[in-house]
Amino acid sequence: TPQVDPQQQFEKLATAIGEIYKHNASQLSFEELYRIGYGLVLSKNGALAYDGVRSVLESHLGDLVHNSIVSHAEAARATPSPSNNEALLSSVRILWSEHVTAMLVIKDILMYVDRVYVKNAHLPSVYEMGMSAFRDQVLLTAERRLITGVAKAVLGQISNERCGIEINRGVLRGVVDMLIELQDTEQLRPLYETIFEPQFLFETRAFYHEMASARLTDHGAAAYTRAAQDDIDAEMGRVRAFLAPSTGTALRNVVLDELVAKHADEVLSIPEAGLEQLLDQRSVDALGVLFGLYSPLPAALTILQSGVFERIQAQGEKFAAALAPMSPESSQALGPAAKTAMALRWVQEVLALYDVYDEFLHKSFRGSNDMRKTINDSFIQLINANNRAAELLSLFIDDNLKNGLKRKSEQEVDHLLERSVLMFRFLQNKDAFEHYYKVHLAKRLLHGRSLSDDAEQSMVSKLKLECGSQFTLKLEGMFKDMQVSADLARGFKNMGALDELGFDMNVSVLTPTFWPALALPMSKDTGNSADGVSLPSPQLSSAVDVFTRYYLTQHSARRLSWQYSMGNADIKVQFGDRTHELNVSTYQMLILMLFADDEEDVSLTTGEIQHRTRIPGGVLVRQLQSLACAKYKILTKTPMSRDVNLNDKFSFNSGFRSPQYRIRIPVVAAKAVVESEKDNAESMASIGRERQYLVEAAIVRIMKTRKQLMHEQLVNEVIHQLSAQFLPTSTMIKDIIGRLIDREYLQRSPDNPRLYNYLA
Repeated sequence: TPQVDPQQQFEKLATAIGEIYKHNASQLSFEELYRIGYGLVLSKNGALAYDGVRSVLESHLGDLVHNSIVSHAEAARATPSPSNNEALLSSVRILWSEHVTAMLVIKDILMYVDRVYVKNAHLPSVYEMGMSAFRDQVLLTAERRLITGVAKAVLGQISNERCGIEINRGVLRGVVDMLIELQDTEQLRPLYETIFEPQFLFETRAFYHEMASARLTDHGAAAYTRAAQDDIDAEMGRVRAFLAPSTGTALRNVVLDELVAKHADEVLSIPEAGLEQLLDQRSVDALGVLFGLYSPLPAALTILQSGVFERIQAQGEKFAAALAPMSPESSQALGPAAKTAMALRWVQEVLALYDVYDEFLHKSFRGSNDMRKTINDSFIQLINANNRAAELLSLFIDDNLKNGLKRKSEQEVDHLLERSVLMFRFLQNKDAFEHYYKVHLAKRLLHGRSLSDDAEQSMVSKLKLECGSQFTLKLEGMFKDMQVSADLARGFKNMGALDELGFDMNVSVLTPTFWPALALPMSKDTGNSADGVSLPSPQLSSAVDVFTRYYLTQHSARRLSWQYSMGNADIKVQFGDRTHELNVSTYQMLILMLFADDEEDVSLTTGEIQHRTRIPGGVLVRQLQSLACAKYKILTKTPMSRDVNLNDKFSFNSGFRSPQYRIRIPVVAAKAVVESEKDNAESMASIGRERQYLVEAAIVRIMKTRKQLMHEQLVNEVIHQLSAQFLPTSTMIKDIIGRLIDREYLQRSPDNPRLYNYLA
């Protein structure tokens, strides 16, 4: 067999490679070329095939660069215009694309070289060797250093696009793919990461640094953040179109840092167009954009939270300023009704403001727990800055349950109650709310003023869900009493005991522990029968006796104590030739009955009325004012004035006229109104006494379980246990600990005066 010259065989390979680069691969015999590679390896000439192919590739690439790229590179270096940049990048991309196509063919031809020689010699594959040849001959040659020009051209095109100039993204995609595939031999990472990406991020930072400064001079917060979001969207679009996906996070962070992080406070504080205006104008969408930019940046988010918190506080201060006329120091003399209207408006404004921020939370702040906490904390501070918030909230609920539910759907009623409970949740002194709510509920139940039993029960259920059954125990007891009273009334009526008296009587039998002292006053200024209020009519006295006997047949071991101060009556009154049905308080009925059997012109002084009815003085004055000085003048008064003195005279007003047949005579200041300073002080004193009992009980309960505790531990545990109702002060707890030591419930340790022992 004739000897085969390896060099001649390789020359055939070299010629074939040239044809492949000339796009003449279809003219070649791949089987013959494969056998040449196979033969070279078998004849121990694998190195000739491998190294020779590299030399051929380098030579071809050198010629191609010189012929198709160098001129474009020089033009782009001299004048880096969009067209010159694109020409350079396009020529590089074409060369790269052709080289990759050629290498796919060449690696198939030299498959045996790869499988045997390359593997045994631990060399890069033929394809990898071809890639490194392109890198070294085209991009990294010392005399040309084309990689620098290519990177600059890519950066230039990106800069052009940022400035609104249209570019060919496909060309950039091809060049970037090349940089991603070609490895940096020193750092063993893609050229994209070692040469292009750092410079790209550096120039991006510089670009947006200048952009931020320019925009801050003529953009409001909404426009600035919208533009910033558009910039981020545009940059992420570039990542999707032609940059490496791995660049996305770093690129976003650079843009956020320059446009947002470094100017977070400045953007929110832009005069007349900052965060304050976005919140006040309810710019839900703009706030959503702003939050999307600030939320990934902890420091920026903190600034946003602070801005929202402060704005809520500022708006709360406006609401508080509107309440200033209610203060005893105010020069404005407001009546109870005006003060009450003002109080109701305060609650409405707070709830309306919360609705606004709740909308921001869900639509702008994406339900963020951080923003939820900020909003809630701010409303807690706003609400509790008003030391009468508990009273005003109870008044608001009272007003709605009496008047505000008309023409409201079930869903609207539930929303109103839910919002009320939300405000209740923010109250720190929930025990004060309970105090007022019991008073207001008692008046609604006893006067039949509630519009909806379902709404009343729903409100109590919501409070129970919020605070537990102990909180609503007395409230539920009040409802139970009313139900039991209704059952008693049916039994009493069925008995027929009142038939001969000629009128109906419904009696509410109330458990004293459930009903608040303010609703059932037992002091000298009340209508308790034990205080001697006189019933001027034998019929009334007889009715009371009959019901008492009936009740004792049902509950023999109990005692009834009549509370006339809370009752009401429907009575028919003849005014000349006209008759009206009046709805009056029991006290008003007793007063009017003094004029029933007498001549029309009879006059009674305040003192005489008090002597005959035994109604306490302060209460009597209010009843007489309602009958003689208010809208419906059932009695005439001499002299005519709103003040009632002991010697003022009252007569029946037979000339009274009204287009209405049924008239309700309200008691002056009897409806739920904001308490006077005196009444409020008494309420606070009552609440304070109740708190002392609660603190005392908590201390005993804790010490009974723990047996021994340090002072600080005991104080913290008491605060923890009672915080759902109110926040006891350390001073209060310390004082009560001292009293419990005096009463020998606790003992100081002989070795440590701050250590307490429980005494069984």
